[in-house]
Amino acid sequence: MADFEDFIASYYQRFAEALLAFDKGPMADILAVFDDITAKGGTVFVAGNGGSAAIADHTVCDCSKGTHVDGHPPFRTISLASNVPMLTALANDISYDAVFSEQLKYYLTERDALLVVSSSGNSPNVVEACKYANEKGVPTIAFVGFKGGKLKELAQHVVHIEVDNYGIVEDTHQSLIHAMTQYMKARKE
Repeated sequence: MADFEDFIASYYQRFAEALLAFDKGPMADILAVFDDITAKGGTVFVAGNGGSAAIADHTVCDCSKGTHVDGHPPFRTISLASNVPMLTALANDISYDAVFSEQLKYYLTERDALLVVSSSGNSPNVVEACKYANEKGVPTIAFVGFKGGKLKELAQHVVHIEVDNYGIVEDTHQSLIHAMTQYMKARKE
């Protein structure tokens, strides 16, 4: 095994390469979706598992608080991963695969959109949420890694970080939200 300094240098080299290599084209389309949802007074629901659940929660902070400027409509976002009692009730009473799609049945309107975050792109509960949102005709966005998985084909707007390291994929996914929300706020000021 490489020594610690070599390992760290290698990690950040691969992270920098991932940041430079992915196709940034879809980000403009995603920004347009975010703008449309905000203009309609809708909500972007966000879902993910594990580290991607943390990204979903962090996304809500950056999108809602991080883009707010007095005199402008708020960018409403809700993490479907953050309500632990709801998650455990749905997982226990229905199935873990339904924890996000079932919440969408309760909350999703035609003014809304769905953002799913999944390194593999294959987590059954985010796949089911994306399918449900597609059936309801709302915009679907996926941040995926590795080979892209099922979400790469299901979602209407996809940012694919084609790297096979969870940490690097998740670091890059979080940076997408930071870049977009900082731009969204800066153009209002």
